[in-house]
Amino acid sequence: MSRKTTLLHPMRMALWVAVCSLLMVSVTVAAGEPDPREISHITSQVSEKIESPYCPGQSLAMCPSANAAETRRDIQRMAEQGMSAEEIKVTLIERYGEGYELIEPPVSDQMTLLGGIVGGLAIAIGVVSLLAKRRFEDDEDGGQPQSDPAGGDGDDLPDDVDDELYLEELRAEYRD
Repeated sequence: MSRKTTLLHPMRMALWVAVCSLLMVSVTVAAGEPDPREISHITSQVSEKIESPYCPGQSLAMCPSANAAETRRDIQRMAEQGMSAEEIKVTLIERYGEGYELIEPPVSDQMTLLGGIVGGLAIAIGVVSLLAKRRFEDDEDGGQPQSDPAGGDGDDLPDDVDDELYLEELRAEYRD
């Protein structure tokens, strides 16, 4: 076999696989079979929008009850029959009552809460960094104040020289 024939063979196989896959998808769509991804999407969408009658305060999607699982399977069956998410939701509301429809809070309330959390976090970080900076500066100074407690002129002499000069001044005053 030549090199050209060897390279064309895998390309022909890939082309055949692509054509066959495309034909299978088109036959499935033409037959009217629902797309499994769409069914899954509708099932999860409706399950998240309906409060579970078996677990108060939780959506149907979050409820671990066996009855909730059966209701989710009912939703999936309705989606497989071609019902839209709104039609399924209306059917479930009719079955369980108006009280089981979840109402989402307005976006503005969520943004206010998020802004408050971020602002509070920024203030807390600022306060902590300011306190840490002060603590670090105090540790560098050895805990001593910046000014001379003896009221000296701050001429930056070593401490032992300052002490010696101070003692000389005291002796001179005492002698007088």
